[in-house]
Amino acid sequence: MIEFAATYAGLYFRGLLLGLGLTVAAMAGAFLIGLFVALARLSQRRWLRAAGGAYVALFRGIPPLVLLYLVYFGLPAWAAQVGNPFLIALLGPLDNRLLAATLAFSVNAGAYTTEIIRASIQALPADQMEAAKSIGMTHGLAMRRIVLPQSLRIAFPPLCNEFIVILKGTSLASVIGVTELMRSAQMVAAATFLNLQAYILAAVFYVVAVIVLQTLSSIIELKLLAGTRTGD
Repeated sequence: MIEFAATYAGLYFRGLLLGLGLTVAAMAGAFLIGLFVALARLSQRRWLRAAGGAYVALFRGIPPLVLLYLVYFGLPAWAAQVGNPFLIALLGPLDNRLLAATLAFSVNAGAYTTEIIRASIQALPADQMEAAKSIGMTHGLAMRRIVLPQSLRIAFPPLCNEFIVILKGTSLASVIGVTELMRSAQMVAAATFLNLQAYILAAVFYVVAVIVLQTLSSIIELKLLAGTRTGD
């Protein structure tokens, strides 16, 4: 096993790096989606709350693998069948494996990120918004300067957990040919017929990556907590 790991560690490491890059891109998209949809769900406008709730219900209900198939295989083919130039220009680029995987994971994780951010905002005392408005701040300004900075500190640990979930979920991208860690393991298994060793090594890489990410997130969380206490 040691000789096997030494031989293929470089290939696995490159696959892990690609998976991490995909995770970062998907998490960035999920955070932006989650922030806007969370604000929509907390809006005083009923149609915004309804639209936000529909998004969360829809994309929490669709399995990530199904969504990946819809984005990569379904949408570009549908646009080509329709023959509409606008749809072809809009959806045609989803033939790119990395772009399709990033979009699918972003939209899926965005539904969970929405609920994380919404719950974090609601965890703050309501009198903070009232106090901000009493000194002349608009609702938007109070959200930007008072509510969101505090709520994002609360949201940081579950957002880190969601990042790890996305990282492990990138293994699904192997089904559309993205050469991340799982795809690298599949290639090694096919070339060597050493299936057990190939997938054990992939599991080791995932475990090590998750432990490192958990450690980093704990360190950052402690620093954020220390900053909060200092500010108090």
